[in-house]
Amino acid sequence: MPVEKRYSKRYPMDGDVYIRYRKQRLFPAKAVNCSVQGIFLRTESLTMLTGALVELEIYRGGRQWSIMGVVTHTQHDGVGVMFWKPQSELYESVIAEASNLGRIATVPQSTPVDVHP
Repeated sequence: MPVEKRYSKRYPMDGDVYIRYRKQRLFPAKAVNCSVQGIFLRTESLTMLTGALVELEIYRGGRQWSIMGVVTHTQHDGVGVMFWKPQSELYESVIAEASNLGRIATVPQSTPVDVHP
């Protein structure tokens, strides 16, 4: 099934994320930006296939998040992951942190976010 492109407001996000891929150990990554539907992560030496199911472990806002997602695109330095279910609470915490740090500028709207239909 092809990946569909949609537009969604994304906010800068900073923090550690751990990726469980193919039931292996957790791989470290860095969050770059986040929308209610997904996240882009910088990875080092981790190759994943588009369409792969992953579990993300994120500690944010005093809470441990365990989020299932699907890899929607890969680049040489990272991966885009679409959340299995929209993550409104996580998204709101990202917006609040960006606002508190004066980084409220969003990623340009013309930047697509990959999601499945």
